[in-house]
Amino acid sequence: MPRQKLNKRADGRYACKFDGRFFYGKSAAEAMRKRDEYIHECEQGFNPHFADITLYEYGMDWLDVYRSKCNPSQRRQYETFIEYAASHIRAKLVRDVTATDVQRLFNTLDGYSQSHITKFTSTIRSLFRAAVQDGVIIRSPAEMAQPPKGTFEGHRMLEEWEQELIEKNWQGHDFGRAAMVMMYAGLRRGEVLYLDVDRDVDFEKRIIHVRGAVSFAKGNQGTITDGKTSNSQRTIPLAEPLVSVLQGHHGLLCTKEDGSVMTQAAFDRKYESFINYLELQLNGCTRGWYGKKKEHRELLARGEKLPPWCEVNIRCHDFRVTFCTMCFNAGIPPKTTQAWMGHADTTLVMNLYTRLTKEKEKADALKLDGFLRSRKAADYQDDSAKAS
Repeated sequence: MPRQKLNKRADGRYACKFDGRFFYGKSAAEAMRKRDEYIHECEQGFNPHFADITLYEYGMDWLDVYRSKCNPSQRRQYETFIEYAASHIRAKLVRDVTATDVQRLFNTLDGYSQSHITKFTSTIRSLFRAAVQDGVIIRSPAEMAQPPKGTFEGHRMLEEWEQELIEKNWQGHDFGRAAMVMMYAGLRRGEVLYLDVDRDVDFEKRIIHVRGAVSFAKGNQGTITDGKTSNSQRTIPLAEPLVSVLQGHHGLLCTKEDGSVMTQAAFDRKYESFINYLELQLNGCTRGWYGKKKEHRELLARGEKLPPWCEVNIRCHDFRVTFCTMCFNAGIPPKTTQAWMGHADTTLVMNLYTRLTKEKEKADALKLDGFLRSRKAADYQDDSAKAS
């Protein structure tokens, strides 16, 4: 290619034009080097149309094309994945993302459920594979990245001490009622935000009507929907612990400070505040004051250790798992539990019931071993007594 003669611009840079594009440099050699790199990339299959597209922009285009038939809830999940990836990967352009960037991104998923990690990594890998086919990049940076091992579905039944902590302290925080209802009625986050005590709670018949939910599928501002599934609108028994919790309360169960329906950001702040409040009750101080209180400083001055910090690590969905597990322990049939949970079918309930059944079998086997060992020990003692 004939060498162009470049003139210095008023801003002190040199510009080289090729194929309708300009390549800039502090020197003529730098500008032409960028041009030559561009030509080389095009020869390898690079599409110049996508040269300046960001990860977020391409991700949204990919979503419109490859996931066009997904429902609003699924679309919002894909959007969340793309937004999360774009915010954590430092490089803004797709072509600048490296394998190290993707591995660092995947590392941030440590502690999430296996299901969430699988969906997220599958989405990101599919996005980069499409980028290769479109000529946005030459090779995918996501193929070699290894995600962390996830936890079992990311959710669990609250331990007994956690349940007692909430039961004893729910009155001290304005999210306490919502936490109790989620734990003893299995309501989803959006359902508890829509629950109106005057409208939905029948104290005489001892039932809770779930008539809808607040959805954040379209963004931070919640919208009222009929619920997540066709079975979402349902009635649930008003458990005895909830009678005293809900009596005397009027209107929405959980609102913003002005009494309006919560946004997602407002809910996240309130829930974080509730967890911090529980840690305060459990430890006698906030995390920020741990080790700084007078009695803590005195312990350290005497060379003694501080009492261990007790962390409260409860996710919203853990309340639903707790309710479902309570139903299992109470001998409630899966079909009834499915109706109370608002699931479309019994699959999720049966998965949990099956796991709990296996855990109970293991516990029962240990009980049997303990019983047989104790009986054998008792027989041995009797034989020894007779011999003497």
